Amino acid sequence: MCNYSFFTKKTQLCCIYFLVLLIMNSITHNNLDLRSILSDKGISRTNFRSKLVYLFYSSNRSLSVEEILNYFKNSVNKVTVYRSLESFENKGLIHKVPDSKNLMRYSLCKDECSANSHNHNHGHFICYECNDTFCLDSIKIPEITTLKNFVIKDLKLTMEGYCKNCNTI
Repeated sequence: MCNYSFFTKKTQLCCIYFLVLLIMNSITHNNLDLRSILSDKGISRTNFRSKLVYLFYSSNRSLSVEEILNYFKNSVNKVTVYRSLESFENKGLIHKVPDSKNLMRYSLCKDECSANSHNHNHGHFICYECNDTFCLDSIKIPEITTLKNFVIKDLKLTMEGYCKNCNTI
């Protein structure tokens, strides 16, 4: 006699496994092929890195390491997160942005960034209430060419206040 319930469960598991593989091999967000974004930037494609890219594109804001770890419910260790973030930054996919506690957050780069050059000539805004950091692409950092007795390596423009969601004025 044939055991149909075993066959059904086995078939269901095979279908679920197939669907998971299909989804993981074609992760997309708003018509973006997130796996090809990793490949195009020369970043090794792993399951975690694909999910991390998805997190950046779906969040539309800067992320801290703590927020990333919380999102993945600590299923990944800090070393893996830091290595992935370092790889993403070195390849021009993300850049560091400040936060209210002088810790680093990470935000997606615009198309003009590459492994050879980060082009971030914009200010940042830190909200006092929610502590989010926002890239202000419309606010350009002034170019200072000379400053007597100093060599300028980096110039940052950071504004602080309340974002539109937290503004109670």
